[in-house]
Amino acid sequence: MVRRLWMLVAVLCCLGFARTASAGEELKFGTLAPADSAWGKVFKAWSKAIDEESSGAVKLTWYFNGTQGDEVAMVGKMRSKQIDGGAFTATGLSQIYPPVAALQAPGLFPNWAKLDAVREKTRARFDKGFEGEGFKILGTGDVGIAHIMSRGKPVRTPADLKAMHPFYISGDAIGQKFLETVGVASPKALSVPSILHHISERSEGAIDVINSPAIAAEQLQWAAHVDHVNTMPSGIGIGALIMNKERFDNLPADAKAVVERTGKNTGKVLTERIRGIDEAAFNRLKASKTVVDLNDAEKAQWAEVFKKVRNALKAEGKIKADVLDEVTAAAGQ
Repeated sequence: MVRRLWMLVAVLCCLGFARTASAGEELKFGTLAPADSAWGKVFKAWSKAIDEESSGAVKLTWYFNGTQGDEVAMVGKMRSKQIDGGAFTATGLSQIYPPVAALQAPGLFPNWAKLDAVREKTRARFDKGFEGEGFKILGTGDVGIAHIMSRGKPVRTPADLKAMHPFYISGDAIGQKFLETVGVASPKALSVPSILHHISERSEGAIDVINSPAIAAEQLQWAAHVDHVNTMPSGIGIGALIMNKERFDNLPADAKAVVERTGKNTGKVLTERIRGIDEAAFNRLKASKTVVDLNDAEKAQWAEVFKKVRNALKAEGKIKADVLDEVTAAAGQ
């Protein structure tokens, strides 16, 4: 009887050690997404899943709506360990491992199926690249298919865009090079939190065109300030859930397993849900805006611009040539 009692105590002690090994683990993640957005709801569900699967031993705290700064600032805070991770678009991802921008090179992916095929072929390269920079990809989660939206008049050709007042997101090398290639003089860089203010202005020279997925334009309230939408995809917005690798590696084994498993699942949910919501948002935009369908000649002009952008990014070293070539070949271009 005494022997059995001691065995029970030993088992309970082991269980207690496993439980307390990850006790008090709080992970701080940042995102530009509002808490009540489609992304925010998925991130909250991830926090709940981590809490439940770890029996409360691990807490995932989200800082929504850019309260930790824009994506460039958040990457800096991850490096300095002020935050542990976050949800990033290509802007933030390319601050960590610049070659990842190849997956967002314009003109390569007319649909999700094409992106998925290329991403699967190149996954090992990018996982290794991020780990080499001290970060871990927990899951993917795309932003949406971008379209050009404008106010006052349609954008049918690169010359039309040049005559308007577009912007690119701060830190987005592709967006900047795209506008420079079109011929926009001194293109303006804006942080995501500041875009709504600028697109809502009506003064001379105010922002009057955006290049964005429909879901972002709708949920970040930009869509209310445009009245034309192009049906031609102008790019695909990639995204991922990233964590400081050292912080991840130093987690107790049980906590690490929970974070890795739920992160992967959250990426799958984001992929499925966001793509569906983006398509629905695009359909709503087409129903409420003037739809701009391009003819073959106009599409050819954009294709030429996209090719020039890709070549310039490669020539200037903003995307490693071998990586872009690998992605381009996988995309069949």
